[in-house]
Amino acid sequence: MMKASRVGAGSSGEVPMAEQRNSRLSQLPVMLALMLVCSTNVAGVAGDDPAGKPPTAARKVVVLVHGLKQDARDLQKLNDFLGRDTTLSVLRFGYKSRKDLVEDAAAGLVSFVQRKAPKSEVHFVGFSLGNLVIRQYQQKVRKQGLQLKIGRVVMIAPPNHGSRKAVDLNGPGALYFLGPATRQIGIGFPQLEPELDIPSDFGIIAGGKGDGRGFKRGNGLPGDDDGWLRVETTKLIGAADFRLVKARHEKLDDHPLVHKLTRKFLQAGFFESKATRQRIR
Repeated sequence: MMKASRVGAGSSGEVPMAEQRNSRLSQLPVMLALMLVCSTNVAGVAGDDPAGKPPTAARKVVVLVHGLKQDARDLQKLNDFLGRDTTLSVLRFGYKSRKDLVEDAAAGLVSFVQRKAPKSEVHFVGFSLGNLVIRQYQQKVRKQGLQLKIGRVVMIAPPNHGSRKAVDLNGPGALYFLGPATRQIGIGFPQLEPELDIPSDFGIIAGGKGDGRGFKRGNGLPGDDDGWLRVETTKLIGAADFRLVKARHEKLDDHPLVHKLTRKFLQAGFFESKATRQRIR
């Protein structure tokens, strides 16, 4: 805070007591506004969503897990869309995506669920790196014998077999700006993969152009892609359904069609209908 000073107000140069009190009162609205902004930002980064509906027996609990270079606030549009469904109680989990390893984020997710919905069946929606956090969360729950129920999982643009682009971004500059998880989904994926469980009921939404060539034309890699991941990289055996949405990687989490498909899978276990399912076997 700024220190009040008025030379000549008295022999000592101090501000009269009444004026000091008035000055402090005039600054009070500004201080309260700053406190509100700071508390809101902390809540968003930490993943606690004070506006979310509290878990109840009548609602499915859904936890959103963001991707690399993001925090919980980046899934706001998806959160708002799902939150309009009165059958869902939506929570956002946040982690330090540019500092945490996948296992650190997964441990944080365990603590988050234990705190927010320890007795509920919890469904998950992951975007990009967030899907690997969910998969390692599932392994931690299984290996530690935790009594946490895992429901359906919707994977949006998941690097289920790592990322070739992350391999190319292995230099010190990229690691500094993107964080150690970039190495884990790149050259370190063979070490990470055994720590990732496969969900029992999950669907995958991938991005691409649908033309067999993708957004990164001429990158020397065969097949479609979303500019960051090859479509084939997103696929995982056991998926109950699969959909390709014509959009770039960074647009998928805010894409209206992705939102609708996600809600449908959470409700029914498929993206459109049983007849149009695209299982991955």
